[in-house]
Amino acid sequence: MAKTIDNLGVDISTRYAEDRELFDESFIRDARTVTVQTSITSTLPAHLPEFDLLFDLTQRKATWATFLAPPHYYATRRRLFAEQVIPEIGTPDKQETQLLRVEAVGDEEKKRHTLPTEVEQVEQEKQTLLKLLNKLHNIDELLIAINSRRDQYQKG
Repeated sequence: MAKTIDNLGVDISTRYAEDRELFDESFIRDARTVTVQTSITSTLPAHLPEFDLLFDLTQRKATWATFLAPPHYYATRRRLFAEQVIPEIGTPDKQETQLLRVEAVGDEEKKRHTLPTEVEQVEQEKQTLLKLLNKLHNIDELLIAINSRRDQYQKG
C-alpha cells in the first residue's frame, strides 16, 4: 500500500508538532548575516615570499608606459595561436594587392628620379618592402598550418 500524508498515522503528526515547537525562526532570519561576516577582504598574502621578491613576480602585469595602448592591443596580446602575425595588414588577398601596389609604386618612383643613386635607393626600398610582405605572408601560412594541427590534436 502506498504511503500518503493521510495514512501516515498520528505519531508522525505529533512528531511534526513537537519539532515545530523546538524550531527557532531566528535561524532563518540570522542566516542572511552569515555571508556578510564570512566575506574575505584580501586574497593576497600579508607578506611576499622570497621567490616572488627574487623573480619580481609582482611586476608581471605592470604597465611601464605613460601613454595608452594601441587599439585592440589587449585582444591580441599573448595570443600564441593567432591566425595572422599582424592582423592590421589584412587578409591574404589584400596582402597580394599590396604586393602589386608596392611594385607599381616602385616602378613609378624609378621613372620619376633621374639620378642613378636615387633609382638604386628606390629599388632597394621596393625590394625590402616586397621581402617583408612575402615573409609576413609565409609566416601567416605557417600559423594557419600550426593552428590546423593544434585543432586536429585537441579534437581527438
